[in-house]
Amino acid sequence: MNQEIMQMLGQMNQQHEALQEQIKIVDQQLVELGQFGEELSALEEHKNETVMTSLGKSVFAPVKLMPDEKMFVEVGAGYFVRKDINGTKIVVEEQNKRLHEFKNNLSSELDNLTMQLENVLKMQHA
Repeated sequence: MNQEIMQMLGQMNQQHEALQEQIKIVDQQLVELGQFGEELSALEEHKNETVMTSLGKSVFAPVKLMPDEKMFVEVGAGYFVRKDINGTKIVVEEQNKRLHEFKNNLSSELDNLTMQLENVLKMQHA
């Protein structure tokens, strides 16, 4: 193989690895959103009761959420709005939908890049 093709394959391989890494990150975010959705449901079931909630890495605090209590929910670009649990669930569902769409786009890019790599390799063996 000539030098130009080797460079092209190297760049394509780097793009391939970057796309795979992005997909892993999106998968992790989807898992976290799923867990958060479950936590919201549990919180909704235990209104007026004190529950332990995570404040960060291995730090928990007792919290009592009143039936009409609203939370501050980030909706993007550092903007927060007050939402009740159902409203927060809707935000989570929208984020989940956008992440799935993004993952599908990344997967399509990855598939296209894989086909391009295979075609270049086939041309070299022909």
